[in-house]
Amino acid sequence: MKRYFAVFLFLSIVSIMGFSQIGTNLFGGFNYGLSTPASSPSVLTDAASAIHTIDFGLLVDYEIAEGFAIGVGVGGAIPVTSGVKVKGEGGKDSDLKYFLDGLLGISYAYPLKPVVLRADVLGGVSWFDLTRIGEFGFVVKAKFSLGFTVNNFTIYVGAGYEMRQYNVKPAANETGKFTISSIPIELGVTIRF
Repeated sequence: MKRYFAVFLFLSIVSIMGFSQIGTNLFGGFNYGLSTPASSPSVLTDAASAIHTIDFGLLVDYEIAEGFAIGVGVGGAIPVTSGVKVKGEGGKDSDLKYFLDGLLGISYAYPLKPVVLRADVLGGVSWFDLTRIGEFGFVVKAKFSLGFTVNNFTIYVGAGYEMRQYNVKPAANETGKFTISSIPIELGVTIRF
């Protein structure tokens, strides 16, 4: 019975997607770090004044009106700046190796045939270390892009502003936070089905 329900659910989702304005938005780029302030010197060790990252993401979005789309997806970033550690309880410092994001986004694309002007706002929950799952933060990004579209395929390049803020527990009775501010320069692809 469960198998039949799963097959029915899968076929229903596929048929709904076939008749809707579902699309995918895939992006990646370089984030030029502006600053990395921390609430206290005990939060980050060997901290650079700015942390540069390579970021990426995938959103599945739905066009709710002409040009407007909302979507959910996953993303992340890999720091290019090395040697930064986040202090942890009991001397368990974590290397800053990656960021993992759960994203919610809204975008608006203004078509000028074949050129497209695009604005994106993304935000969501973010982790800097999955072994410290309780110490998470958030990511917010706004960017403007210029693209070229052919049928349902758009390629674009853009820049904007990104901020990541994380709550950490560097010691048993201490809480802190650190923030990464950067300028993302990204290349993206959108495909509408």
